[in-house]
Amino acid sequence: NRFHLSYEDRLRELAFPFLQGVRGNLTEEESLLGLSLVMTVGSTFLAVYFIVWQTYVLKTDIILNTVLLVLYGMESILKVSTIAAFTS
Repeated sequence: NRFHLSYEDRLRELAFPFLQGVRGNLTEEESLLGLSLVMTVGSTFLAVYFIVWQTYVLKTDIILNTVLLVLYGMESILKVSTIAAFTS
């Protein structure tokens, strides 16, 4: 009785932005952090889509996506400050 998760085969796709950010931070490469920042912007647009343009939006969707957007904002601020620290 093994559970089957619908996103099981997409773990690599889900973990890629996180791993690029970690790798860029550990190697102090601005390009990898910049790539991770670009992917964060794309994810932000998808979160806004789920709040604003989705046909049927639950209150739970609004709360979770708002928390997600706040975390994306904090992550972006930290990435930009880290890139600035690496370049100087």
